[in-house]
Amino acid sequence: MNRSGATTRNDSVESLHKKALKSQKDGNQEEAVLNLDRALEIEPNNAELLYDKAISFQMLLRFDDAIEYYDKSLRIDPNNFGAFVNKGLCLSNPNMNRYEDALECFEQALRLVPNDPGALSLKGYSLDSVGRYREAIDCFDKILQTQPKETNIIINKGLALSHLGKYDEAIAYFDTVLDYEPDNFFAMQLKQEAVNSMKRDFLQ
Repeated sequence: MNRSGATTRNDSVESLHKKALKSQKDGNQEEAVLNLDRALEIEPNNAELLYDKAISFQMLLRFDDAIEYYDKSLRIDPNNFGAFVNKGLCLSNPNMNRYEDALECFEQALRLVPNDPGALSLKGYSLDSVGRYREAIDCFDKILQTQPKETNIIINKGLALSHLGKYDEAIAYFDTVLDYEPDNFFAMQLKQEAVNSMKRDFLQ
């Protein structure tokens, strides 16, 4: 607000943005989008507003709309690490099933923040999903160098090894997880699947 008490252009955008962020936090994404739309009427090229609108669309599972707004934000701010990661998450959702496109997003994110564990994990998952198992394992290995007890990564590496037919090695990784977390359902299930696959290969 200026000295005369009138609301300025920036005050309006800031106020609407704050309302939108509160709505996002409260889980009311539709209201967040409405406030962001009002703010974007004033500042249509505000990369932060476009990014936050994409987030609300993503939370609403409106992935096509989210991707559109992540792209708009990235055209203005091409160094937005979060936009690349979140766009990749939209693309890799099973309802979208666009793992190759998602992989490109995670690679872009890693150019901005090399060796980020989250982006590496997502890149590894995408590589595994498109059958590039050895490259996926390389991603998981990079994370395990600094986080050797990260059970989700150990499981993902075991799964990639299973996909390569290296069942003995995969079982060893699932056993490592079960040493840390004896009740880990996914490790138990994947270990059993690897054991069954190894038996089938032996009998053939």
